[in-house]
Amino acid sequence: MESLIKILCVVTFLNFLVIFQLKAQHLAEIDTVQLANLIAFVDSTYGDEIMILHKDKLVTHWKSDRCEFQYMGTASMIKSWAGLVIGIMIDKGLIKSENDLVCKYLPEWEDGCKHKVTIKNLLNMTAGFNRRGARGILAADDANHYALNAVLDTVPNIKFGYSNVSVQLLGIMMEKITGKNNNEYYNEVLFEPLGMDSTRLEKDLSKKNYIVYGGAKTTIEDASKIALLMKSGGVANGKRIISESWVNKSITGSEHATYYGYLWWIDNVSENKNYAATGDLGHLTIIYPDIDLIFLRQQNCDKTKFRRSEYMGSKFLKLIASVVKRE
Repeated sequence: MESLIKILCVVTFLNFLVIFQLKAQHLAEIDTVQLANLIAFVDSTYGDEIMILHKDKLVTHWKSDRCEFQYMGTASMIKSWAGLVIGIMIDKGLIKSENDLVCKYLPEWEDGCKHKVTIKNLLNMTAGFNRRGARGILAADDANHYALNAVLDTVPNIKFGYSNVSVQLLGIMMEKITGKNNNEYYNEVLFEPLGMDSTRLEKDLSKKNYIVYGGAKTTIEDASKIALLMKSGGVANGKRIISESWVNKSITGSEHATYYGYLWWIDNVSENKNYAATGDLGHLTIIYPDIDLIFLRQQNCDKTKFRRSEYMGSKFLKLIASVVKRE
């Protein structure tokens, strides 16, 4: 009984804070009780920070008091960013098409040339790799050396296979084409145009190569700018950053995985359809286009607590959407 009273008090207090944060024009459209329930749930699953935007306006920016943290770690959430940079390069004519063979730009990857892997195969995870997790590129000191010597597990374009190597190969290709390191090029075409001045890519254990499959440092405010870019169809601050056609391709599934586009996860099953950039520990960027809602979550303080089934399950996705009142 005592624990129940405590939970109710926390929810009531959070509800008060939420209402206090909301501007008057949002009160008619936001369900503050559900918003408080969502914050309580995030707190219970060890989330440390969330940001919610509705119709491009801040609804709430909540932080836990578990520890002091200076950045958002992203994990694999930045795979989706790599897909955007590839799209920008195609828009600029640096790459002819995602249907090009990777070998055209990266002949050093011998197995990719042998099996005629396309850029599209790397983008939609159909290149032919099986997921190796901590046994794969994550354990390699030199990520680029590992990727360029990677051998496919199956022939391309027969099944979906989530892979860190696929995205790092895209990163190696980007650097070779642009003649710039990826941190420089991301800054030039993505971070600076969006005003993401607290974001940087991280290097591998060798300190030689920038990682593009996971582990950048950013802030939740900066990450929200990627979400706004996607929701707007590729426009930010009145300027087109990426073509609308590429945004649409990014959130369109393949024949082998209707739930995955060009490095973006797609949910066409839920009542409120959404698409997302996600990473381990629940680093999330989720966009609900039909209800004009953006949700971001990060976890940095306690990295031993990892409840994927809770924070990415259907109930959680429904709880996020319930923040917007139904007519």
